[in-house]
Amino acid sequence: MSRPADTPASETPAVVPLTLDQRPARGPAIRRRIAILGNPNAGKSTLFNALTGLRQKVANYPGVTVEKKLGICALPSGGRVELLDLPGSYSLRPGSPDEVIVRDVLLGLQPDTPPPDLIVFVVDATHLDRNLYLALQVLEIGRPVILALNMMDAAEARGIRIDERALEEQLGVPVVKISAARGTGIGNLRRLLERDVEPSTVRFRRLPPHLARVVQRLETRLPRHELLPERGRHDLALALLLDDGEDDAIARAAPPEVLDDVGILRRRLDQLAPGWRSDDIEERYETISQILARTVLSPGETRDANRERIDRVLTHRIFGPLIFLVLMGAVFQSVFAWAQPAMNAIDFLMTRVGFLAEGLMPAGPLRSLVVDGIIAGVGTTLTFVPQIAVLFLFLSVLEDSGYMARAAFIMDRLMGRVGLSGRSFIPLISSFACAIPGIMATRTIDNRRDRLTTIMIAPFMSCSARLPVYALLIGAFVPNRWIGFGTLPGLTLFSMYFLGIAAAIAVAWVLKRTVLRGGKPLYVMELPPYRMPSWRSVLITVRDRSLLFVHKAGTVILAVSVVLWFLASYPRGGPEVSALASRIAAAQAAGDAPRATELEDEMAGVSLRNSFAGRVGRALEPAIRPLGFDWRIGIGLITSFAAREVMVSTMATVFNLGSPGDDVVSLRESLRGAVDERGRRAYTPLVGVSLMVFFVLACQCMSTVAVVRRETNSWRWPLFMLVMMNALAWVTSFAVFQGGRLMGFG
Repeated sequence: MSRPADTPASETPAVVPLTLDQRPARGPAIRRRIAILGNPNAGKSTLFNALTGLRQKVANYPGVTVEKKLGICALPSGGRVELLDLPGSYSLRPGSPDEVIVRDVLLGLQPDTPPPDLIVFVVDATHLDRNLYLALQVLEIGRPVILALNMMDAAEARGIRIDERALEEQLGVPVVKISAARGTGIGNLRRLLERDVEPSTVRFRRLPPHLARVVQRLETRLPRHELLPERGRHDLALALLLDDGEDDAIARAAPPEVLDDVGILRRRLDQLAPGWRSDDIEERYETISQILARTVLSPGETRDANRERIDRVLTHRIFGPLIFLVLMGAVFQSVFAWAQPAMNAIDFLMTRVGFLAEGLMPAGPLRSLVVDGIIAGVGTTLTFVPQIAVLFLFLSVLEDSGYMARAAFIMDRLMGRVGLSGRSFIPLISSFACAIPGIMATRTIDNRRDRLTTIMIAPFMSCSARLPVYALLIGAFVPNRWIGFGTLPGLTLFSMYFLGIAAAIAVAWVLKRTVLRGGKPLYVMELPPYRMPSWRSVLITVRDRSLLFVHKAGTVILAVSVVLWFLASYPRGGPEVSALASRIAAAQAAGDAPRATELEDEMAGVSLRNSFAGRVGRALEPAIRPLGFDWRIGIGLITSFAAREVMVSTMATVFNLGSPGDDVVSLRESLRGAVDERGRRAYTPLVGVSLMVFFVLACQCMSTVAVVRRETNSWRWPLFMLVMMNALAWVTSFAVFQGGRLMGFG
């Protein structure tokens, strides 16, 4: 059975303590743990956001890179319950790590996550037939369930009428109609969460006699599990029979002697009824057809004429890609235009904070650490938070509206030329937030060669960590003037993102014809209906991404800034510094203030070059000088391996320490006015473009390398990626800089 592609979570944040408020609820006793479950694109996460709002925590399940979201939901009585947003799933017969987590949580096999006291199963009311497959599996486990019919407004607009009471009778559980995006019906659902809901007692299927006998035999031999309802043992036995994996939670739940017999039972069933594995699926869909016939009044196969007309344009083989490029160009244009006022305000605030610190603290190493290290490093990085917020605002709107699925359909044609499918496009889109969740999302790709290829090219997508570097260099060297339908800064930013995509396609083409040779896989997907985005969910996404960047600024970037300040400030003194100090004193005594200032500038530069950081940068300079980079950029390239955005804080610290006195200087102004040892302009627009190209193509994130090691279970592929990407970055940056010089630029 073909499955539509699931859109993964844009970025998995770092693990954080899940210390949710566990105070006793006011009012009647209520359940403390409720799971939100459903198919992908059923509106499950939108409902979770509507119920919890800002009261959410995000982490990972232990041992895997699957996101775990917990939240607090306030009830009408004044009580509070804990909500668990389970990953989107199609079946309890797992085909991906996400579905394994769902099955294990519901069966009580996930060590760190007790099974839920109640399950809110969210279904898309416009596709009830497809959503009920998983719903029946969940009901058969024997846990309390509330069925939430989501998108009822869209269903009624299409002439679909669902008899709520009849559906309750057929399923044996409460049913509530809602529209999570519009917020309708949420109050009714909150009231249901306070009720004591009993598990369904309805039997939805009858297995064929030959399969029923085997399942019953296994069921009697399985030990009783205190976290699993009695009815769930039947489902556990069937899962054990159908599961062919090793070292699996299902297998670990059975005694060794039972596992030995499972293989024998499978072989007997293969001889008796070769198609026994599909018997359960066929029986379940027959049951669904009977339920729908008694509960749903539908006008039949309805056509959405407006949607078809829009899709004919957006998915057109010529107009579709052009519209996609125009939309992306508009997004990057807005990143600069909309965020600039907020960026200027933050920059002004950080400058004022720097001046205030200078006035309150006496001159010395401590003031230098605070002003030149912490404020210059962390403060400069925070300036770019508005751009990150604007970028994710647009990406969230495009995803929630249903357009991203069309983009995957469009890209399937292009990716088919390099041997991949549109299934790889979803992880690549996630990599625009961060390569780590993009790489983890490749677990949905069944073919190993396609999965490895997608992992190798995911880091080419310009993640949010690169955006501050692009913004800094564009703001310093690209004039803000209109070119055609957009401004030059916006077009430059778009070209950087486009370069990353083009490089990924080229590398995939090479890999699929050499070390990862293989044909193009079949990709079947369903285009979701167009929907008005839930602004609450969009704003929560923007908030989470922005706070994640701020958290990194307050941890990784702060730590690197402090360490870098020390390395760039020591050792102090030396013959050159002593000689310059004497000349400065003589100039001051003679009343030659301009000469004294010039010598102070020279002494600051000499001190920085002779520091520990300066020595490392100068050692690297011969390798990067052909790219137009000097030793100061070399320091930034080294520190950016901790996190790409550290490049900005590094340059801010280096230039503040390399300038005379303790004045806080705008980093963009410092870059434009920087000179080399010969007094010539150190950085030109050509150098800025060369550095941006290097950042587009280079692999400078150790966290990404670590995740690739974990996902491939080998050091061979992460080392290959590290060498391949950095070599490509050096060669391309060399071609840009040297080619630009030959053409008379720079």
